[in-house]
Amino acid sequence: MKRIERGGHEDQEKEEESMSNHSQFSNFFYPKNIVVIGVSSEPTNLGKNIVLNCLTFGYQGEILSVGLRKGVVFGQQIYQSLEDIDRKIHLAVILTPAKAIPEILEQCGRKGIKWVVIESGGFSEMGKEGSALENGCIEVARKYGIRFIGPNGIGMINMENGLAMPFMPLQRDISLGPVSILAQSGGVGLSYLGFLAEENIGINKFVSMGNKLNVDENDLLEYLIHDEGTRIILLYLEGFTDGRRFIEIASKSKKPILVHKSNRFKASAQIAHSHTAALLSDDQLVDHALEQAGCVRVNTMDDAMDYTKSLTLPPLKGNRLAVVSRSGGHAVIAADVCAHYGFHLPSFPEDFLKKIESRLRAHVIRLQNPLDLGDLFDLDFYEYIVDELLKREDLDGVLLGHGYRYQGFEQKASRKLVQKVAQLVERYQKPVALFVFTESVEIDYLRRHSNIPIFSAPENAMRAFYLSHKWASRRPISMELSRRDLGSKTT
Repeated sequence: MKRIERGGHEDQEKEEESMSNHSQFSNFFYPKNIVVIGVSSEPTNLGKNIVLNCLTFGYQGEILSVGLRKGVVFGQQIYQSLEDIDRKIHLAVILTPAKAIPEILEQCGRKGIKWVVIESGGFSEMGKEGSALENGCIEVARKYGIRFIGPNGIGMINMENGLAMPFMPLQRDISLGPVSILAQSGGVGLSYLGFLAEENIGINKFVSMGNKLNVDENDLLEYLIHDEGTRIILLYLEGFTDGRRFIEIASKSKKPILVHKSNRFKASAQIAHSHTAALLSDDQLVDHALEQAGCVRVNTMDDAMDYTKSLTLPPLKGNRLAVVSRSGGHAVIAADVCAHYGFHLPSFPEDFLKKIESRLRAHVIRLQNPLDLGDLFDLDFYEYIVDELLKREDLDGVLLGHGYRYQGFEQKASRKLVQKVAQLVERYQKPVALFVFTESVEIDYLRRHSNIPIFSAPENAMRAFYLSHKWASRRPISMELSRRDLGSKTT
């Protein structure tokens, strides 16, 4: 791939043009009012769930409903036609049979609606008949200057204003936070929402892109890169709309971009195409391109979550770590993983080790880095140890392992320790990757009541540290890709 240094004036012009292009997509996230098309009071109607979600999450704009028959849903009048609504509409959400979509888009165009989310399936992912419907949607959108997300998605969410448009009732423990998600699969996107909620990591914005027929991942990625509320961007993709443009946009980001790219092998290509009309891509080329752009590629949902958790901590700016564990075995595992990822374990000063030695009971453990504290039961002193390590200039971070029993005699002190460690991370702005071994109910409590991510094992914590160090060391580059290296279309 060829890198070209741009001149200052050219950079400024391109940046100004980019700003004007991406800012238009705020209309999807901050509409003054919305209309949901495809609503009825029937128990099995999915359209009314969109209305319910917006009401539940506190969307303050007006919510209008349109359906085949008049009625009332959640105290909202159901209109029979867009023409019956006597005011301007900012955003339309459509969930009707696919064959009706082109005509509904036509009605939106006549009504002056420029921003539309199509959640209906039954388009090119279903074959030739669906492809013809897509062409009809494209023609109508071009005629009226409509931009639309979808089809074949589950909608979008903006936690900043309570706009929540998926067609299934959402769990209420989703909170506002730093992560924004772009997902080609609605199901995978919902899984990520659930995982983030379990980890007590809030989301900022979420888009289920579906077939990406009009608005694609590049449009939305560029918007999120400039979005003030978004600090971490997570994408799930089965195919790229325009790989060259994606890399050009991503390479300019000052925010971490995690890319979970599936549809890697021929065995998965057929189901991916029938699912979202995605096509198979050259996986090695994808790896190379994402690395050059400074994105982090993840191949599993577990990796994506571990990496996301690490990015909520202060960055790991160097490769010098302290490993502290209540279990000697876990300390050995952690040391192995440190070596695997190229981290260095500096020696601790003698006076520090002697002070720890004075607190041990049996004095049967040789103290070093990694630090085995299996003989230390004073959890308040653990706080002192972490404090001393974080203030050291020859250490960049701490890997801390702890274990206790739910409703055991150390539960209260252990919960206090976790809170104190979170406060130390905030004070010193150095990361602590904390892995805890206890019952699942207690892990759930810690995740929901602590301001620090909880990892399940030393390997997970070290993978996360590796990403944090990799991101902190990254130098964003301006890139110009030759078409020979990455064609104008990488699907």
